[in-house]
Amino acid sequence: MAGGELTMPLATAVPAPAAGATTRRRTLRFRKGWLLLLAPCALFDAVFFLTPLGRLVASSLHDQAYQRVLQDPLVIRSLVNTLEISALSTLATIVLGYLLAVVIWRRGPLMRVILFALVLLPFWTGVLVKNFAWAVLLQDNGMVNSALQGLGITDHPLALLHNRFAVVVGMVHYLLPYAVFPIFAALAAIDNRLELAARSLGAGELSVFRRVILPLTAPGVSAAGLLVFIISTGFFITPVVLGGPGDMMIANQIGFYALQLTDFAGASALALLLTAMVSVLVAVYQRILRAGGAHEVG
Repeated sequence: MAGGELTMPLATAVPAPAAGATTRRRTLRFRKGWLLLLAPCALFDAVFFLTPLGRLVASSLHDQAYQRVLQDPLVIRSLVNTLEISALSTLATIVLGYLLAVVIWRRGPLMRVILFALVLLPFWTGVLVKNFAWAVLLQDNGMVNSALQGLGITDHPLALLHNRFAVVVGMVHYLLPYAVFPIFAALAAIDNRLELAARSLGAGELSVFRRVILPLTAPGVSAAGLLVFIISTGFFITPVVLGGPGDMMIANQIGFYALQLTDFAGASALALLLTAMVSVLVAVYQRILRAGGAHEVG
């Protein structure tokens, strides 16, 4: 105090920058940093995904491509085959993948590593090699028919090759890891105390599985089913090697239009039709899942 007057502290005499302005500057710097990090990904996506997709769309608009391919009865049959074979393969893969995931989940650390290595074996072998291996196993004088006749189950070779059964077997062999890992991740996230609590209340094995394990693994099963179905719609080699003339899928028709007929407009139209079909099915599938989840919550 000087001359009877009050003096302001020095700290308050100098105006401090507004807190809001500082926060805005930090937010802008943060956003610019993220944009710089995302720029290479966006450029890669634009060059290697959006550009080819745009060229497919442009090519499919020439020469009435959609009208021509939709009037081809072989194309319609291939679309139906794709849906049927993909659905069968997805169902078989999910069932086998769930059983295998449960077996791995119940084992110790060392056995888990061994079983995971066996599950990953399909990734370490070329798809063409696997298909020809199944062709050797399923032929009339192959190991499977020989074993069936040796056990007295049948007295003549069964038609196991060049049909839909062989196609599904080959596809399931390839797709199995895509189902095992999401389902195992869902199983590993289950708290063991929930199962113990259910048993302490008198629940049996089947009741524990139906009321505890299966509902908690439903997200993993749905994710695995969606992934497996999307992959299965694009199979090309397996129907050629293991299937018959009536088991060709839409990918085979795309190859026929592009390589045999050199009709790139038709091939582009087929590729986009397959993409649209799968996208619609995925959207419906997700909507059903969301509706089911909301119903359970309600």
